[in-house]
Amino acid sequence: MRGSIAVRTKMVSKASGTFSQVALIALLLAAGAASVARVPQPEPLRVNVSVVTVGVRVIDVKGLEVPNLSADHFRVYEDGIEQQIALFSNEEQPISLGILLDRSDSMESADKFGRAKAAAQLLVDTCHPGSEYLYIPFDAYWSSGEFITDREQIGGIISGTKLGHGTRLYDAIIAALERSRRAKHGRQALVVITDGTDQHSSQTLDELVYAVQESQVQLYTIGYFSRIEDDLFRNKGPRIELINSQWIDNPRMVFKRLAEESGAEAFFPKSDIDLQSAVEKISQDLRTQYTLAYYPPNPSQEGKYRRIRVKLRAKGLTVRARQGYVIGNKMPR
Repeated sequence: MRGSIAVRTKMVSKASGTFSQVALIALLLAAGAASVARVPQPEPLRVNVSVVTVGVRVIDVKGLEVPNLSADHFRVYEDGIEQQIALFSNEEQPISLGILLDRSDSMESADKFGRAKAAAQLLVDTCHPGSEYLYIPFDAYWSSGEFITDREQIGGIISGTKLGHGTRLYDAIIAALERSRRAKHGRQALVVITDGTDQHSSQTLDELVYAVQESQVQLYTIGYFSRIEDDLFRNKGPRIELINSQWIDNPRMVFKRLAEESGAEAFFPKSDIDLQSAVEKISQDLRTQYTLAYYPPNPSQEGKYRRIRVKLRAKGLTVRARQGYVIGNKMPR
């Protein structure tokens, strides 16, 4: 398990327009500083895997999707040992799509919230008609959420979402992964849209990564940061120290790690056009992926990380798939 590396980073004031990095961190701190009583606690994630489903994206040297491959083109390995592919699909199919939308008050800036809701609606509109949807808006709280198949119903819920206060990002993602256990489709994806950093979750980053590994969800992340925030996060290490000496995880690195672990992608749009492009890429990705499934060896063996590798017989093609998974209920210490 890769842990976060605590690297003390000095905040050096460098003016960018009318803002400085010190001022930015002060804003980030102020946005999440207020404590909230009786906040919900995420349930522990418990997954019993009977079949391992892997979404696989294949592109050529030009970055274009490669269609019409068959099961014979693929090889899937678990811990270096080839597994028999039990199920294969190269056609668009229904999925269980979760959308986790940040409704914290910082999203009010520059109407990020309205654009994020429009992005969530676009994700629903472009999914396979037989898909189901789990929509969870979050701040320091979140609703229980259940999967819904009616697009108009989920659209009404999205449009009616109101702003809140605070951000407990890690806890909310783990709660969404827990809800995904009730999904009816083998292909499962969760799209997180947020502009925040995590400061108040009861769960750690390592616990979140473990929860992703215990799920079969592809976790797409959209870090809807301002230009100043994005530049700051891009130029800092894995951990950043706030002005009150609190350490936070660098969200750019966190989002990339979660996406790569689950075989998805992380996006950091800087404009409305970029945000729409990110949503379109996610939608395209979900529609054009190949689906492989196999039965795991030694399914009763709990708590061990099992590494997955998907290979192609054809040369000159690139494969993206989840890196591994965990069976069982042992949380890391």
